[in-house]
Amino acid sequence: MQQISLGYLVQHVSPELMHLLTQDERSQNVVLRNGMTSVNQEDVMEIMEAVIQEHSKKALYH
Repeated sequence: MQQISLGYLVQHVSPELMHLLTQDERSQNVVLRNGMTSVNQEDVMEIMEAVIQEHSKKALYH
């Protein structure tokens, strides 16, 4: 198992998606069961979606 920041993961697998993440989302740690070598772009998008949804729960709306 490997723990890395989401920003690091996205930068190495799908850098074109970096602009979709806030700074807080980029710094979110994620745990990869089999390390980065087995992660593809579809996996990254799924992880990004989960992190974005989790961070949106903390947002305050008026």
